[in-house]
Amino acid sequence: MKKLTNTNSFSVLIPDGDGANALSVIRCLAQEKNIKVFVLSRDKNASLRFSRHVTKFIYSPYGDTDEEKISAIKDAIKKTKADILLPVDIKAIRLIAKHKLELSELISLPPLPEVSSFDIADDKWLLSLWLKENKIAHPDTKLFSPNDSLDNLISSTTFPIIVKPRNGFGGKGIKIFENAADLQNWYKEYDHEVDLIVQSYINGYDIDCSIICKEGEILAHTIQKSIKYSVDYPWPYGLEFIDHDEIFSIVKKLAEKFQWSGVVHIDLRYDQDEKRSKVIEMNPRFWASVTASIFAGVNFPFLSCLSSLNLELPTIEPENKIVVRTGPAVKITFNRLFKNKKDFYFDNTFLEFILKDPIPTIIEETIYYYELYKNKLSPN
Repeated sequence: MKKLTNTNSFSVLIPDGDGANALSVIRCLAQEKNIKVFVLSRDKNASLRFSRHVTKFIYSPYGDTDEEKISAIKDAIKKTKADILLPVDIKAIRLIAKHKLELSELISLPPLPEVSSFDIADDKWLLSLWLKENKIAHPDTKLFSPNDSLDNLISSTTFPIIVKPRNGFGGKGIKIFENAADLQNWYKEYDHEVDLIVQSYINGYDIDCSIICKEGEILAHTIQKSIKYSVDYPWPYGLEFIDHDEIFSIVKKLAEKFQWSGVVHIDLRYDQDEKRSKVIEMNPRFWASVTASIFAGVNFPFLSCLSSLNLELPTIEPENKIVVRTGPAVKITFNRLFKNKKDFYFDNTFLEFILKDPIPTIIEETIYYYELYKNKLSPN
């Protein structure tokens, strides 16, 4: 491992610049002074290539094998002479955790989970079994494979239920069914090639906890509750960062049992019928709202870098804040200024990051709306 001569200034190599949350991590690192960010990507046109926070972008069309990926990462380390290797998303974190011994001889690594623990956390079915074994509250969960009988599932299930892919992220493929008839109608159309997770639907609300750990000890955390401002807007308008002793107690037990190292975002849900919170799933990677935690006083990517260098972490007390998405922030502000509506207050908005680094977002939004327009024009 290369020794750092100046702990007030260091460089970071992001090995998965084509990952969904890489830009958010880069924007977090940009909040600190004297950090150079290098990015490796096999997407030549990745939007973050145009970020003002990226010192050097390295395009490498490497293959899909571990050997090819590790070789590309080693080449990037040599080219950049980076101090820290900071993977962002699922595949890169698992790859580097698997090869951490050989990579740690070349570059500093952040805390990383054991691969066996990572694989449990990343698999919704294995996680449900682990939660049951370790007596951590979670919803009743069943595995439904492509060849399983739907009739048997229905006969052993109490509705409503939530169905989701066994391995998935970002809320994709999640369905809620109020009754057996709705499930049967959907079953005729769905992709019969993937394992599904069937969970009892919890009457309550989502509340998540983000942590960074080292060998089971939580070094920093934030707890966030989703805000739904309008029924006609499908995604949460924003996040409310709060204190919550029960949530922290559950997550602390989970981290200790796993002896977790690294970052992880844990989805929980408060059960209003049972008056307690339950673990839904774990996301052992950086998450989409990682920039929002900045406003609550916790910079998870920066703390990961400090940990990789074995530097002392600052004492952090998360702040209670309300952070909203860019679109809703503009709408709320407009209503406040021109319609005299003052029914919703927020502290910060993601727009603050976009204004400092607009080009990647402009590119992403242009592509998104172009694809929508193209799909409308194409025949069904």
